[in-house]
Amino acid sequence: MCPDIRFHGTPPVDGTLSEFVTVKSDLAFAVPDEISDNAAALLEPLSVGIWANRKAGTEIGTSLLIAGAGPIGLVTTQVGRADGATRITVTDVNRTRLAAALASGATEIAVAGTDDVAGEFDAFIDCSGSSAAIKAGLRSVRPGGSVVLVGMGADELLLPLGLIQQRELHITGTFRYADTWPSAIELAASGRVHLDDLVTGEFGLADVERALNAGRDTHSIKSVVRPALTFRELAGLGATTS
Repeated sequence: MCPDIRFHGTPPVDGTLSEFVTVKSDLAFAVPDEISDNAAALLEPLSVGIWANRKAGTEIGTSLLIAGAGPIGLVTTQVGRADGATRITVTDVNRTRLAAALASGATEIAVAGTDDVAGEFDAFIDCSGSSAAIKAGLRSVRPGGSVVLVGMGADELLLPLGLIQQRELHITGTFRYADTWPSAIELAASGRVHLDDLVTGEFGLADVERALNAGRDTHSIKSVVRPALTFRELAGLGATTS
């Protein structure tokens, strides 16, 4: 929530699609050998999933409804499982990604707008940004439950205020995260989450446009752009990896 936050890829700070990027040493974390280069690149979206579950209050025995089985929805599912959620239902319109949700630890899947989702949940995490998904998810949360809005869609949304008041739902948005990197590294290094499984394409710097457009393929999940020098090669030169 720092008002002076500076974030790579957010103006005025450029992104990191280059061979070398300078970062402050106190903002860099060592990547252990147990984590592959591809997985290291996905520690950032993993942080989004960690933060979403923290906001949702996920713990042992929690029931979660997650809308959206894109990369963020899938890492949110994996973190939910690692945090002890015993019921994780994931909805999406893409059956390929729903299959990936099952592989990521979902206990149930549903085609959004087609399949019924039974029962009430302790928390609903929207990773889709879909107005329809948010409205449906709100109605599936138990009294006193939590709603965490992660996906970015329309700027405004009509909400069932009566339902929110009667059930005393806790609704919060997310924008960034804080103090997630140690947890992300531990989850990936221990094998409690599997980030390599999410990578469906690898591209060089000359193919960045192809990498960015790969997400339009219904069978694609996450693309990784690899610089000419890998994290391990940089470490061999004495540079700090992050």
